[in-house]
Amino acid sequence: MTEATSVVLGALVGAVAGLAGGGFAALASLRASQLAARAPLGPVLHKISNALIRLSATKGTTEYLEARREFESRWSEFSIQQRILCPSEKIANLMELVGAIGRNESDPPQVLLNLAGQTMAKVTQMVGAHSNSLFRFRARREEARIIHRWLDSDQAKLLSEAVRTKLKALA
Repeated sequence: MTEATSVVLGALVGAVAGLAGGGFAALASLRASQLAARAPLGPVLHKISNALIRLSATKGTTEYLEARREFESRWSEFSIQQRILCPSEKIANLMELVGAIGRNESDPPQVLLNLAGQTMAKVTQMVGAHSNSLFRFRARREEARIIHRWLDSDQAKLLSEAVRTKLKALA
């Protein structure tokens, strides 16, 4: 091998290593920005969980309406932030389904508590899927899997047939 060939080969190896390193750095930066973008959703989800616990604990008491207002306020707050920080049609539709059940005054409180509790668990998994996936199409696929597993679970049997039908349409 001549000196010129060695220099060209060394330059090529250096260029490839530089591109690979730059690509890895760009990928790591993108991943970090995805996680940082969804970080504010964690505390909001926690507040919703606390509101759900209070809603369940006050069921049948005079404090129930105040707990329900707090829950609906937290639910609305998450719904808005989710659309900005973790745009997902499935999550938005689940949030709207729970909101519609919440606005239906003829249903007993247990219907809302049951659906909201199960939905919170699934929405948290879906937000996690968006945080764990580099590409949105993979997160959307995981969202569909989460809903399918939910519909196949014993928990889903506690939901009304109408709600399960709407969930099937979301998947």
